[in-house]
Amino acid sequence: MFKKAGCFVFTSFKYFCVAHCVTEHVADIFLCSGDSMEPSIHSGDLVIIQRFSKMNNNVDKGDIIIAKSPEEYNRFIMKRVKAVDGQMVRRGINYQVVPRGSVWLEGDNHTNSTDSWDFGPVPKGLIYGRVVCRIWPISHFSMNI
Repeated sequence: MFKKAGCFVFTSFKYFCVAHCVTEHVADIFLCSGDSMEPSIHSGDLVIIQRFSKMNNNVDKGDIIIAKSPEEYNRFIMKRVKAVDGQMVRRGINYQVVPRGSVWLEGDNHTNSTDSWDFGPVPKGLIYGRVVCRIWPISHFSMNI
């Protein structure tokens, strides 16, 4: 009896370790909330994020990313990368040069988005992963967001 229970616990622990490594270093599923990325992504959509693009520093202009909020560290934000380090962004007569090691993030819904125009450039170290596809709702499944 104890041998079966010990085997079950050990097997469960192995699967937990594998799942943890996958979600920490390869890919994860993320539930979206808020309307700052509409019409591209809606509140309630499920997306798959690629985690190893962060480790390889493989984030480019136009990518949608998940990052820790620079204002509230226990919250995640989803935004589009508008510029990477060294590039310039402009809105009207205002412009900003993105410093080295940072990205400029903006929501697709400019009228309802708190983004880099509010909190400034975001350090690449706060990036959690890059969105690669939307999987829910199934009627809006998309690989190219």
